[in-house]
Amino acid sequence: MSAVAQSAGKEQGIEYSIYTFNMPVSGQKNANEWEKQDTKTERSDAISTAEKLLSSGKYSKVEIKQKYFDKKKNRNIDMTLKTYEAKPKMEINAFMILVFAIVCGGLAFAVTYFLSQ
Repeated sequence: MSAVAQSAGKEQGIEYSIYTFNMPVSGQKNANEWEKQDTKTERSDAISTAEKLLSSGKYSKVEIKQKYFDKKKNRNIDMTLKTYEAKPKMEINAFMILVFAIVCGGLAFAVTYFLSQ
């Protein structure tokens, strides 16, 4: 983004708010909520801050909202620009390894049996 476009955003009163979504810990009721983390005047700063918050691993969602005043309609406009979501990590446990080993063993047995016939 050019310096002229960035300064134009400041003059128009555009602000970018960054919100994070906290997932509840098991056993807590109504603990999931959106929380405002920061407000930036530059779009690029807001995007980099949101990406850093998501990569920290503390939040499941991070959202950037743009807010500005529309002079023609004489009202504030608030819209979501981007929502980042963390991908759930798949944990491999002993049960999954056991099932995989049984399936592979069964397949190996079947292939050997039918090839020896």
